[in-house]
Amino acid sequence: MGTSRALSAAGLGGTAALAAALGGASWYYADRITEPPGARPAAPTDADRVEVVAATDSHLTLRGPDAARPGWWGVRWPDRPGADTGGYARVGPPLSVSRTVVRPVEFLVGDPAPGTLGLLDATAAPADPAALPDMGGAATERIVDGPLGALPAWCWEAASSTWAILVHGRSGARNETFRLVPPLVGVGLPTMAVSYRNDPDGPPSPDGRSHLGATEWEDVEAAVAWALDHGARDVVLVGLSMGGACIGELLVRSPLAVHVRALVLDAPVLDWGPVIRRAALERGLPPALLRLLLPPTMALAGRRSPIDWAGLRHFHDPGDFDRPTLLFHGGADAIVPVELADAFAATRDDVVTYVRTEGAGHLRSWNLARVRYEHALTDFIRALAP
Repeated sequence: MGTSRALSAAGLGGTAALAAALGGASWYYADRITEPPGARPAAPTDADRVEVVAATDSHLTLRGPDAARPGWWGVRWPDRPGADTGGYARVGPPLSVSRTVVRPVEFLVGDPAPGTLGLLDATAAPADPAALPDMGGAATERIVDGPLGALPAWCWEAASSTWAILVHGRSGARNETFRLVPPLVGVGLPTMAVSYRNDPDGPPSPDGRSHLGATEWEDVEAAVAWALDHGARDVVLVGLSMGGACIGELLVRSPLAVHVRALVLDAPVLDWGPVIRRAALERGLPPALLRLLLPPTMALAGRRSPIDWAGLRHFHDPGDFDRPTLLFHGGADAIVPVELADAFAATRDDVVTYVRTEGAGHLRSWNLARVRYEHALTDFIRALAP
């Protein structure tokens, strides 16, 4: 009997300890899920580090562990050690690979001396569009009057009454969408790259937290209203990653959804559950523990922010996405599972044009298959014409 009581006590103690550990972990992960973008900037990896060996107007010679990375990438470097701003270049696929790598350079902002240390950048665009050539015209910064305050937006003019409104992802900024501007403006669409709450140049949310699209969509709605007030008859909404969640919310919640003519989505978050589950597994959380941890974590995050997780599960109500849709997704996406896009495209094959890029990570389809990406975008927009 004494042994039985001791085992029971030990079991209860272990259960209490497990419950306490799960409770603490739930608080931690709930905080991480809704922390504002930029709260924990990702440290550069060794693979991102490159050294400029030589630079001309047409080529950049680099050295580094991943300097021969395929596709199109940005290279950024500081003016001086520790500086936040500096030079920038966009480089193309490697032309020669030996101890150094020669790549074509599309533009250079600044003049990197030999020995300059820089970082490969997937955005492939500096924050200021004035530094970019061939954008279809000069950009003008406008201010959208959002629910929480001023929302800066870069605008490119064109003749059409159908406007494109570009919505970046959770950890991105407006320049994340610049790669789509030349094809859109090139086929005649006025284009806006918009900001939303908790952006570096946007107003903070009242609680200082990210709501994963559950409130950010209101800022996108304000941008749509601004476009309609300035000559747009209808709009094409373009969403990258969490930008897709914002668009999904707008489609089901906003009266302005009737003006949405078509969608362009790149690695969209149409259901946060699989995304959060993937992130936990990538961080090494055992699947068995994840089954215990995920439900209370999401419930806690939903109460603190608040977030209506069921409302954000747009993948499970694909009838909301009844417009012509161009969908991009990378087959090696480690953040938003590509299986979501696969299933969504299969469910709505009546309206979805699906471009799946094998080997591409999150929002890397353009980087690895730029020509295919831009041709698909151009063809899709042209097909919308009356």
